[in-house]
Amino acid sequence: MSLLEVEDLTVRFGDAVVVDRLSFSVEAGETLAIVGESGCGKSMTALALTRLVAPPGRIGGRVRLDGLDLTGLPEARMRAVRGDRVGIVFQDPMSALNPVLTVGEQVAEAVRAHSPLGARAARARAAELLDLVHIPDAHRRLDDHPHRFSGGMRQRVAIAIAIAANPSLLIADEPTTALDVTIQAQILCLLDELRRDLGMGLILITHDLGVVAETADRVLVMYAGRKVEEQDTPGLFAAPLHPYTRRLMGAKPRLTLGEPPPRQRLQEIPGLVPLPGAIPPGCAFAPRCADADAGCAAVPPLQRHGQAAVACHRAGLPAWTPRQVPRWADRSQWRAAE
Repeated sequence: MSLLEVEDLTVRFGDAVVVDRLSFSVEAGETLAIVGESGCGKSMTALALTRLVAPPGRIGGRVRLDGLDLTGLPEARMRAVRGDRVGIVFQDPMSALNPVLTVGEQVAEAVRAHSPLGARAARARAAELLDLVHIPDAHRRLDDHPHRFSGGMRQRVAIAIAIAANPSLLIADEPTTALDVTIQAQILCLLDELRRDLGMGLILITHDLGVVAETADRVLVMYAGRKVEEQDTPGLFAAPLHPYTRRLMGAKPRLTLGEPPPRQRLQEIPGLVPLPGAIPPGCAFAPRCADADAGCAAVPPLQRHGQAAVACHRAGLPAWTPRQVPRWADRSQWRAAE
């Protein structure tokens, strides 16, 4: 049994479907990256997994964590699961912390919410957690307020709060947003280190393919609330199957060593992600897809192609030629391009 099993997860706001019958799993110690443009339903998926979708949003489907069905739990029990068995790192480190409480108070509060420790023991545990996320002089910084921390340090504090109860699953929703490139790399290395050391499953939500190439074991590509492709990371970068995945990769700036390549216009995906409630019939990506044909008027089913899954009528057709593969096959080039 997988650590996390998601079946037909659906999020609706009235008649608008934001997440549409999404299914996936996460193993213990595995990193699953969920990628796609803004508005594809990535963050809403994270909120739905922990039942944090605000009314009038409605959640359907089934979510099982270590065999426990989260969809049917009373809210009181669900509050105990959040932070204890599932930790969440939100994407904005500048607003994730309470500005009027010290960092030590906020981390200790997370510790005491899920353990019987007293105030003094919780403070000591807070210092241990800050040290675990590599904040220098952790004991001394406990009494500092968040404004005295840089953006990267605040994100480390947010991670310390998320892992305070040693969760089995950590959800990181674009954890490197608004951070500079050097700090991004440090945060990603920290998350990967914690995943290995604590044996957690990690869901990494991002739109940065360089992050995916360096950290993820598997990749789930979302478009308009639906899963359009899922592959292991080396397979996705070597031979993406869905036209949307290929266009995402084509829109990535790249740096090369040696002789400068001929100047080329950066590829773009024409149009915009459709709004919930205005998703076209058939394949939602068809209006933006150069490979679309009459068959795209029907919703493409999710099909298996070896170890991969793709929802495209034209998957497997020779739109992706072998001579193009080396541009993506070396995953190290993606972080070098950052």
